[in-house]
Amino acid sequence: MGIRLAYIENQKNASIDALCDEYVKKTKGIFSFELIKLSAAKQSEPEKQREIETANFIKIAREQDQLILLDEKGKQTTSIEFSQNLEKDLANSRGDIIFCIGGAYGFTEDAKRKYPSFRMSNWVFPHQLARLVLCEQFYRAFQISQGGKYHHF
Repeated sequence: MGIRLAYIENQKNASIDALCDEYVKKTKGIFSFELIKLSAAKQSEPEKQREIETANFIKIAREQDQLILLDEKGKQTTSIEFSQNLEKDLANSRGDIIFCIGGAYGFTEDAKRKYPSFRMSNWVFPHQLARLVLCEQFYRAFQISQGGKYHHF
């Protein structure tokens, strides 16, 4: 059991990649954490792009995995609530928890009804920045759950 962060990106940014890799390294031994890059569908019709990209997220999940969508209309939590929820989800999960950062047009309405979602902020972030912030929050969540000094209460 672990965490997988799946995301849609077409642009490569070595600086963001390096920072995300640092947070992945910091979590070694704490929990399994993997980044999965998926390419954008690049369709001229937004609904078709949503359908293809949502299907690609679903394809990487096994039956026992749990998908969580990052969506601007999802529930917002604090870092402490995120840590508590993540700890509970990992303890109760039979598989991995897969957080999904969708493409430019997000997820299908069916997926938004089927899978839980949360938003990172009232602001909308570029996909690369959202990935970096989420990588940092995973590290922070486990520091919180372990009583580490990284997060100041």
